[in-house]
Amino acid sequence: MSEAFWISLGVLLVLYGAVVYRQLSGRGPEVAYLFLGAALLLVALGVIGPVPALLAVSLPVLTLLFGMFVFVIALDRAGALSHLARWMASRARRPGDLPLYLFLGLGLLSTFVLNDAIAILGVPLVLALARRLRVEPVPLLLTLAYAVTVGSVLTPLGNPQNLLVAVGSGMHDPMGSFVLYLALPTAVNLLLGAVLLRRWLGPRLANAQHPEPWNPEPLPLFPRGGWGRRLREHPSILLFPATLVTLLTFSFGNDLGLLPNVPIYEFILAGALLVLALEPGREKVLQKVDYLTLGLFVGLFIVMAAMVDGGVVSALASGFSFTRPVAGHPTFGGLGSFMFGTVGAVQIFSNVPWVALSVPLLQAQGYGPGNLLPWLSLAAASTLGGNLTFLGAASNLIIVNQAERAGFRLRLGEFVRYGAPLTLLTVTTTLVLLYFRL
Repeated sequence: MSEAFWISLGVLLVLYGAVVYRQLSGRGPEVAYLFLGAALLLVALGVIGPVPALLAVSLPVLTLLFGMFVFVIALDRAGALSHLARWMASRARRPGDLPLYLFLGLGLLSTFVLNDAIAILGVPLVLALARRLRVEPVPLLLTLAYAVTVGSVLTPLGNPQNLLVAVGSGMHDPMGSFVLYLALPTAVNLLLGAVLLRRWLGPRLANAQHPEPWNPEPLPLFPRGGWGRRLREHPSILLFPATLVTLLTFSFGNDLGLLPNVPIYEFILAGALLVLALEPGREKVLQKVDYLTLGLFVGLFIVMAAMVDGGVVSALASGFSFTRPVAGHPTFGGLGSFMFGTVGAVQIFSNVPWVALSVPLLQAQGYGPGNLLPWLSLAAASTLGGNLTFLGAASNLIIVNQAERAGFRLRLGEFVRYGAPLTLLTVTTTLVLLYFRL
């Protein structure tokens, strides 16, 4: 083995050790700083040159993340997200039905809105809802965590690891491919998860005391009157759905040979730039963008490129059997081993870092845009594995940390109590439906 191999392997082990320690202890630098520091160290040690390091950074992923952050922040400033949360809650005829409606609503929202952004903004919304309705907040926080994970499987817009898979696989039509393969599993998982969470968590809310009758009149989805003023002050209310409709139109039109293939990130960037051009509070929107998450991805891309150059990726590809899905028509056992192995791996590395490592692993084994099943299995399993423990997803850690700051503690044992059967059910459902989809 070359010197570059041992240096890059050593940096990788120290990096992931630091990530795991921070997730378990809650102490140490932010994960973004760890990856950026490792990237700078690998460049300084000569494992990867400055120019290849810069070229390794995926501008489409960073552009897409930036655009989604702009949209979510603008929609939050418009009050659209808080109104949507209240509207979901108003569908419930009794307190015990809240997990069902919130799970379905937040899950559907996370199909087209980055789940980490929903997690950041969702905690204060859920806590405010719990105070207003005088119910226990912990069941609603758990519902938020599980929902944004299950729903985000469906599209490349749902979570960062899906973005990595969409770009790394070279898919011709990422949106169409994700929806074609994962629409049915996601729909089934959302329905099953909603019913189960109502059964598991609903009784904890059913005996809540209220000063007035529960839900005397459901809220309308679209508030009445004043739309001219709303759209002038917050054009994102119109621009976000218009951007999604345009994106979906071009995606499916391209599949039919009627429209040209336009990358997803170009639609999102165009819509976000329109928001910044027309939104009166554009400066505040830009200030609230999560630039640290963008830095995390810069570090991820450089570290993974260095692992490829140093030979670590090829060594891992030959050493871990579960990372080798079978091309063509895989066996049920082989696909299951790959997916459940991924679920286990993300509990150690978390989903975004593990997918960042898995993308060059699959590329090294010859998987490309013509092998959709392994890529989509990786995206689905790495995402759904986030419901097993806190450590599996960045969105979980966001929710746990924000809840603790507000004075509410989510316990790991309680999270696993509901998350483990939910993970087993959703991953198995996805495995079966993907396998028999062939």
